[in-house]
Amino acid sequence: MAKKKSKEPKRKSIKFEVNADIDQTRFLKVYDLQCQNDGSAPCPWLIRAMKKGIEDRHYARKFIIEPAAPALEGQPEALPVNLDPILCAIRKSHYLYLHELCVWDLELKHATVANIALLIEKGIYPVTKLELMDCDLMYYSVERLAKTFKVSNLTEVNFDYNEFGDDGCRKLCSGCKNNKTIVSLSLCYCGLTKHSGLHLGEVAFNSTVREFYLDGNRLECQGVADMTRAIAVAAEDENARRVEEERMKALMVAEGALNVTDNNMSTQMGNADTSAAEAEKSVDKEEKPKKKKKKKGKKKKKEPDPPIMGPYIYKLHLAANGIDPFCTGREETLFSCIGVISRLIMYSWCLCELDLDDNPIGDLSAREIMEALSRRKEGNLPGLKMITTAEIQKDTYSAILKLASGLKKKKKKGKKKKKKKR
Repeated sequence: MAKKKSKEPKRKSIKFEVNADIDQTRFLKVYDLQCQNDGSAPCPWLIRAMKKGIEDRHYARKFIIEPAAPALEGQPEALPVNLDPILCAIRKSHYLYLHELCVWDLELKHATVANIALLIEKGIYPVTKLELMDCDLMYYSVERLAKTFKVSNLTEVNFDYNEFGDDGCRKLCSGCKNNKTIVSLSLCYCGLTKHSGLHLGEVAFNSTVREFYLDGNRLECQGVADMTRAIAVAAEDENARRVEEERMKALMVAEGALNVTDNNMSTQMGNADTSAAEAEKSVDKEEKPKKKKKKKGKKKKKEPDPPIMGPYIYKLHLAANGIDPFCTGREETLFSCIGVISRLIMYSWCLCELDLDDNPIGDLSAREIMEALSRRKEGNLPGLKMITTAEIQKDTYSAILKLASGLKKKKKKGKKKKKKKR
């Protein structure tokens, strides 16, 4: 008997992007020329990403710009890495595939920030993520960037470790109001105080921003309460509406109204199907065009729904923000703030992450949060991932962990030394 031939495993087809190698080679040539003219060193990370993209024939869509490694002892100091040659190379080489621009530890002048804003304002560059971490941004530079939000494609903005304070936050929030694309805003270690609470609350209430990362500021109890009070009231109203709808639905089912409607609908649909089947039988088979069998293939990924605009917070990170009884107003302000947060926990259907780490709220406030988590569970609301301070009674801390846990801390770079202001 002849031996059966073993089937060879199918090789996965590798999809290439047309002209990816040509476009990125052109970008590198223009970038090298711009660096020579500017007296700048090329960014090592960007060079590696481009060369890999040329080799794989895939566009590098994420640019990470960071300083070059320091020179070793006995070697001359290397030239600094500047952002301006990169922005010029993007424009001159018509590189239209940049989605994420991440700049770390580079001191950016206002003219450079303005060039970033001009790049984002151009509709041909689909930049969706802007990350300027520890770039010594001033409040007027933040204002220039905020003006681009209404005409940009940005969905994520990260300005961590830029101490522009309340003035910069106010300018930034004015650009975020009524925004319909940005969903994530990160302002960790930006020198914000309680005066920024109202501005952040207006953004949370009147835009699509639903993820707030605000660790390492000094919002204190007053700022946090001002930010979340209107959101908590809206969440409570929406929860009451949902409960009323479920009650009415259960009442209708009990009275049989829904069953009667379903029976009538199924009878009508059955009659329609019968008439349609009889109509198809009357048509000659020869007159019917033969349907071509569709080839089985991978299902297309469904495009995500556009972000919802309104008073919704999905992720709220407030670690190390001075939420404690030592702030202005002492314990009364703390209990007021914890009361607002508890209402948000009890009634918000969309809240999925809450970080209160490094805020010594005390045992009474911790028990109130524990009670809010229990009420949330009783109300059949979605689960909540949460971190709170460990400086409370052991049984209360264990109960909170049991009711809400699993939140992983967002990795942040270490705090940098303050640079000289211009």
